Amino acid sequence: GHVTGLDYSTVSVAKAREVNRAAIEAGRCEIVQGNVQELPFGDGQFDVVTAFETVYFWPDPAECFAEVYRILKCGGSFLICNESDGTDAEGLRYERIIDGMHCYTAEELETMLRTAGFSEVQVFRHETKPWLTVLAKK
Repeated sequence: GHVTGLDYSTVSVAKAREVNRAAIEAGRCEIVQGNVQELPFGDGQFDVVTAFETVYFWPDPAECFAEVYRILKCGGSFLICNESDGTDAEGLRYERIIDGMHCYTAEELETMLRTAGFSEVQVFRHETKPWLTVLAKK
């Protein structure tokens, strides 16, 4: 398989390239700098897109979800994993101290995903923690 990583931060891209050097040299991985609002990939290019602990910082998640939808193949999956479900005290505390951060509820994420075109959205919650996983299918 082949993995493509994308990050907005040039510092994070440099670190990811360093950590994944062997896979990059073997042609199994690439790390690119980019903006999720304007993904630098063609339509229908990916089977799976993941977003771990990142949608909190996306300036317009609905627009970004539409971009993810665009680059997914038909039947492709978009997996979002967050440690905050948008209702927990700790997540909301971080919202107040980190500029631009927003913790979304499962309902908010599902609405934005369906608006972007995703037809199947499943939400999974941790039994005891406010962790949230959302799986959306194109």
